[in-house]
Amino acid sequence: MGAGVTIPAIQRARSDGRRPHARFSVAEFHRLCEQLPERRLELIDGEVLEVIAKGSRHTAVVHRLARALTHLLEAARIGDLSLPGHELRIEAPLDLGEHQEPEPDLAVVMARADAWLEAHPTAADTLLVIEVADASLAYDLDTKLRLYKQAGITNYWVVDVREPMAFFLLQGKTEQPLLTAMREQVEGLVEELRDLG
Repeated sequence: MGAGVTIPAIQRARSDGRRPHARFSVAEFHRLCEQLPERRLELIDGEVLEVIAKGSRHTAVVHRLARALTHLLEAARIGDLSLPGHELRIEAPLDLGEHQEPEPDLAVVMARADAWLEAHPTAADTLLVIEVADASLAYDLDTKLRLYKQAGITNYWVVDVREPMAFFLLQGKTEQPLLTAMREQVEGLVEELRDLG
């Protein structure tokens, strides 16, 4: 590690018998990321995790969902200019607390005039998070669900690309027509994936 990166204090011995480890804050994590710009990292429960390489099926599904959701967001913005707009972020950080900065595959967040130049969206700014699972399904259904729920994310969905299926895990604002339309897009894509085998 280069100069300027401080390793956080090691936790005390754990009661479950696992070895103690360093727990990073978001500020410490950002300093580490500055020293390792070539690495894709995220911070979950204070642990720095390398983002898993994406397979072709995962990448294709993320891009197809991104196109469909972007189209819906543009239509919603044009249809009702009195409401604050939303924007889609792809594999971009969310600020979910002192020890949490995940990079979900897709997140629909409130639009801001500065296009989030000076900050990452928080749970309060986030309408929907979607994770596309290839090898990460169990992690997305357990750890990520717990993380997003504790942070206050109201809508969290997982799309499994191996056994095509959609999991609508958190649904706190389902009455919104925009969310209904986005869910229909997700369900339609899952059906297409099943047909492809």
